[in-house]
Amino acid sequence: MQPFQDKFPVNPSFEIAKLLPEVLLPTATHPRAIRIIAYPHAVRVAYQEVRELVPALLDTYGGVVDLILHIGMASGRSFYAAERLGHRDGYDKNADLDGVKLDPADGKKYFGDCPEALMTSLDFEEIMQGWVRNIHEASGSPLSIDARASNDAGHYLCDFIYYNSLAWYARRNKRSVDGMVDDRPVMFFHVPAESDPDTLERGRVALIALIRSMAESYAVSKSYQQHFDGMGH
Repeated sequence: MQPFQDKFPVNPSFEIAKLLPEVLLPTATHPRAIRIIAYPHAVRVAYQEVRELVPALLDTYGGVVDLILHIGMASGRSFYAAERLGHRDGYDKNADLDGVKLDPADGKKYFGDCPEALMTSLDFEEIMQGWVRNIHEASGSPLSIDARASNDAGHYLCDFIYYNSLAWYARRNKRSVDGMVDDRPVMFFHVPAESDPDTLERGRVALIALIRSMAESYAVSKSYQQHFDGMGH
């Protein structure tokens, strides 16, 4: 996403995203090649832009890609975080770049058919384990990458874009009410605010490690589901 605070003129999330290759090639421990389609622009920290952009992108790519990963900056954190869930409400406290705060009833107005929180449908615990394992494998620890799970994406634009994507998938599958079992292959990755070369490199390593873990977990789950479905015929 774009910068949103004067003291952080560079948003490291977009700088890290720009370091991604178009394809993660297979390795001895990661046998699958992974194609990455990165959004080419930093998303403005503005509610209306996100509200219009997310469905347009997912309408275009939702049937093409297997997984969605959003990336944003968390200015109060010194660690890298994988977010488990997004929130529908609570965007009336902090103004976006256009000076807009959402009405407290905005969430119910636009997402009244969805619960207050939506979780990723991916195997979060498995992905976390794989993420930490992949970081250690890739860095050998000289980079000292602190990777953690989080249940609070911040009730600002990061949280907002995450929830919008989760809700798009929930609605597509027409089972959004319980908010637990639908196909919502979306996650959010939060990075610290610093943008020096060493921190960006740590972010790149952490991001690639997370992408590999997401892809590997997803591939295993799809393989299991296809086997299970095949047994039913």
